[in-house]
Amino acid sequence: MKIAIIGAGISGIVAAHSLQKSGHETVVFEKSADPGGVWALGYPGVRLQNTGLHYRLSDFPWPFEPDHHPTSGQIREYLNQAIKALDVNIRTNHEVLSMLEAENGWSLKYKADGGEKESSFDFVVVAIGQYTEGKHRPEFPGQSDFRGEIITERDVNNLDVFNNKRVAVVGFGKSAVDMATFAVERARHVTHVFRTPRWLIPFHICGIHYARLIFCRMTSVLMPSWAYPSAAEKFLHQKIAWLIRGTWELIALVIRAHCYVYGIGKSKLAKKGLKAVLPEHYIVSDWRSAAAMAPEHYYPAVANEKILPVHAELDGFTEKGIRLSDGNVIECDQVVLSLGSEAPQFPFFPKTYREMLEAENDGVQLFRHLLHPEIPNVAFAGFNHGFMHVPAAEVGMLWLAAYLDGDLQLPSALEMKKSITHILRWKRQYINYEPSRSCAVNTRFQQYIDIILKDLGLSPYRKLPNIFAEAFSQYGAADYEGLIEEYRDKRQSMVLPRALFKADT
Repeated sequence: MKIAIIGAGISGIVAAHSLQKSGHETVVFEKSADPGGVWALGYPGVRLQNTGLHYRLSDFPWPFEPDHHPTSGQIREYLNQAIKALDVNIRTNHEVLSMLEAENGWSLKYKADGGEKESSFDFVVVAIGQYTEGKHRPEFPGQSDFRGEIITERDVNNLDVFNNKRVAVVGFGKSAVDMATFAVERARHVTHVFRTPRWLIPFHICGIHYARLIFCRMTSVLMPSWAYPSAAEKFLHQKIAWLIRGTWELIALVIRAHCYVYGIGKSKLAKKGLKAVLPEHYIVSDWRSAAAMAPEHYYPAVANEKILPVHAELDGFTEKGIRLSDGNVIECDQVVLSLGSEAPQFPFFPKTYREMLEAENDGVQLFRHLLHPEIPNVAFAGFNHGFMHVPAAEVGMLWLAAYLDGDLQLPSALEMKKSITHILRWKRQYINYEPSRSCAVNTRFQQYIDIILKDLGLSPYRKLPNIFAEAFSQYGAADYEGLIEEYRDKRQSMVLPRALFKADT
């Protein structure tokens, strides 16, 4: 097939490479001047929260040695080298304006070279990402009266912007704690205002790097999910759920103790600040796509009173600062609104389809996080976003290639919609809100990947026959190398089309 891919972030690059290897012709449309997606928009100092071991194409290792947590510049360089080495056909400065449904696919109208053009494709893969939309920036009462500066992290091109300012950072996601931490050494004073504190994951827990814990199967099995790939996991969560919850409560206790250590010997104000930034709610409800690592110097800065945490809601502005919901006013020169991204938007789709995709404020929910049952000849890449994002995107595109070849027998549209509704309800009950909640697998990456591999008749247990490694070694992108070739070999002996594994995801 001739396939158009919209978006040249990591998901679009994965989609193009995977589908090319499966025999399709791909063209990637990128509206910006450079590929890279959200990494081309990153603020100075931003780094990958997981490691280079997890964030790479399975068959293209890092061609240079990145930092353990690569910088945005290193990631962009990796992607540029991957595009060249893998011969990915990317057309930058090509903005897709509209999609017109045709008898055998889609006609795309796009802006390029100063004019509008049109091309036809058999199939379209949407890979626009979850975090490339504008930042959430609501209007607050009195905002026009404020004499200082109001920005978001997208406006921070140089950290000198904080120099000698009284800075108030609003929000509690990754960008908010980053901004507060970056401002500490430059600003006169930093206040961190948040409505709800969130669980931040320490980079090291009891001296162990978090990746060794989160990315091993023994830990991922303990993650409550909307679907389980094995009878053993299902039994564990249905019959002894109290043990699962107790384990996570113990982990929360360890993280809490880890933070309180910074307050030993400190003032009452410092201890009050540490208490303010630690949540009371169940830790698993914060295991979502927006889950953030704790910047190395954030908790120490709170303990040393360099960051003043304020647990309150922003209610409005005054001439000299911000007014909080408790009536207090904080004087400041600069306010950084780090309130998250907007939900994904699909302006190029026909109106009917766009309304389907944008109907929910927490993002689009898809069958297998890949297909919408009512939109023909379209799939989505990267809307199975999670902690193991690149392998999930690769496995999803292998699944898509099998579907396009007629190898998979999908349920009816009604059954797919029932599956979607089940997951939507589960996520809303157990995962705290975020604009991309419905289109992410977050910390349920292992369950998701396992189920997709079972759909394809491939073993999800990539480290066997070494049982110890399977249970306790961390999974990485390299564990999924060669899946396309493996599927191609096994396909010869399969009875096709295959019925899907019975699980909602």
